[in-house]
Amino acid sequence: MPRRTRKTLKYFDIVLATASPRRKELIKKISCVRPIFMPTDADEVTLDGAEKTATVNARLKGESAARSSDKPILAFDTVVGIDETVLGKPDSHKRAIEMFEMLCGRTHEVVTAVYFRVKEKIIEKSEKTYVTFGAFDKELVYNYVDSGAPYDKAGGYNIDDPAIKPLIINVKGDYDNVVGLPVKLTEKLIEENLIYGENGYRT
Repeated sequence: MPRRTRKTLKYFDIVLATASPRRKELIKKISCVRPIFMPTDADEVTLDGAEKTATVNARLKGESAARSSDKPILAFDTVVGIDETVLGKPDSHKRAIEMFEMLCGRTHEVVTAVYFRVKEKIIEKSEKTYVTFGAFDKELVYNYVDSGAPYDKAGGYNIDDPAIKPLIINVKGDYDNVVGLPVKLTEKLIEENLIYGENGYRT
């Protein structure tokens, strides 16, 4: 089915419940969004499975933002999963090294959950991408961890960091999803629920 053409380009004020500089950059790829950044103090949880963990955390962030705004709200949470283990953000040098030891030489999944609230309507979706690391490179990993880069990133790394690039063997799926915001999925949700939705938001 051909994509519908908008007669008039609309811009929507949408609250993004995030403080992530990476998500602030990625949202710029969606031209109809006028983002209002609203970091939340929601406490993140770790549950059984990467998708469940990400979904609940995105919901907690979105619900926190909804208590302060009645505008459409987007919230995200990204986690890494391997061997049924959920890898969030490392809280120590030791834990960051342990994460790389688990990830190197193998393929892991990166899950980003999207929470989208429009008035009383709530949509929850998630995107999965599979990333393969090469063999553990002690010098590379220790230098990266010593730089302090891993501590605010799920799985202890940002795929866009030049220092980590030599470890990346393959990415299967949405690259933006690994950075922290699945642009195509998010844009689709906005189109379905704001631009073309029968009961969508009205500015």
